[in-house]
Amino acid sequence: MKTFLSLVLALLLVNVCLAQSPTTKVDNLRVFLDCQAYCDTDYIKREITFVDYVNDRFQANVYLLITSQSTGSGGREYKLQFEGQEKFAGMMETKSYLRQAVATDDEDRKEAVAKIKLGLMPYLLKTEKAKDMIISFKDDNSNTSEIATTSAEDPWNFWVFNLNLRGHFSGDRNYSSNSLNGGISANRVTDKLKTSISINANENNNRFGEGDEMFTYTNRRYSFSNTTVWSITDHLSAGGFVSAQKSDYSNYDLDLAVTPAIEYNFFPYSESNNRYVGLMYKVGPRYLNYIEETIFSQMKEFRFQESLSLDVSFNQKWGQISGSTSFSHYFHDFSKKRLSFSGYGDIRLFKGFSFNIGGYYAIQRDQLNIIKGTVTDQDLLTRRRQLNSNYDFFFNFGIRYRFGSLFNNVVNPRFDGGGGMMYYY
Repeated sequence: MKTFLSLVLALLLVNVCLAQSPTTKVDNLRVFLDCQAYCDTDYIKREITFVDYVNDRFQANVYLLITSQSTGSGGREYKLQFEGQEKFAGMMETKSYLRQAVATDDEDRKEAVAKIKLGLMPYLLKTEKAKDMIISFKDDNSNTSEIATTSAEDPWNFWVFNLNLRGHFSGDRNYSSNSLNGGISANRVTDKLKTSISINANENNNRFGEGDEMFTYTNRRYSFSNTTVWSITDHLSAGGFVSAQKSDYSNYDLDLAVTPAIEYNFFPYSESNNRYVGLMYKVGPRYLNYIEETIFSQMKEFRFQESLSLDVSFNQKWGQISGSTSFSHYFHDFSKKRLSFSGYGDIRLFKGFSFNIGGYYAIQRDQLNIIKGTVTDQDLLTRRRQLNSNYDFFFNFGIRYRFGSLFNNVVNPRFDGGGGMMYYY
């Protein structure tokens, strides 16, 4: 019996060892995809089959970081940064491409695959698979779309317009809610000047209970905003904000603000995909006309306020981290102030283990708009109007630990439903 058990144990140990042994050549590329932007990883694995995809960046010999930024036309600029590890240490490659606003996801993922193949080429040439490569080129007569770089090449002079309308309806016997949102925006972005204009309208209707116990309320909000900024140097920008709103929830019949601003980026703006540390100062007047009398016995007032904020963002191979801190106050009463902190981080601490955390906390003493009077139970339960509070916060965190098979080349979409999702509330 002991001999039989020993034999079974030996077979199990051999089987485990074989399962843990990579079946690919040592000289093969092992790629870790770090997508901090949209990536169709299943498609990438199907189209690029000449590498091994690993789940841990410490086991890769090619690390690929993918980030993106929005463009003036409403599209996105993707940057693919390749970094060699192990025998490829010191080898760096960077590829980028533009996704136009009207491009489909399929067009985007095809472009991503093409750029990934190009970026992997220098590493692939140093492997045994290089001898199996076949190089070909597109027909010179093939049509390729070009991106306008000067206003003379663009009949719209870089202006991009968006119209949107959406509605939401839900409910049951005891509760119903419906909302309608609509808006128009216009944006123009060049190297020297960026400006955006937005107009939005929202109506939200809610019902609680039925019959004699029924309680209903409606909140409406109309808003206008404009942001204009000029590029002064690769580190310095100047511009301003203009905003106006009418809001039932916030007790504003009119809230109008004109706020000049200046921003200094401690890193060049050209590096903002990977690192950004910006200090912004804003100061300007604000006219407030209220729907109901406030707790300070005001129906209208004209005030000046200023704010200073620091924003940081880093996207690196160890993960991503971003945060902001801001301080603002009114000049007529320095006790009317606000201090806020927000941040998010997703950090890989060691092999297979990552930790993410995010949150926001504000100490607020600047709520000039709070309605005078008694707070009812309905106000507390439905949150139909803004209530006085000297703080505001939210917080979330999570950890993830992955272990097991190193390689994950296989794509199996069965029972995935084609990638479509429906949400029920």
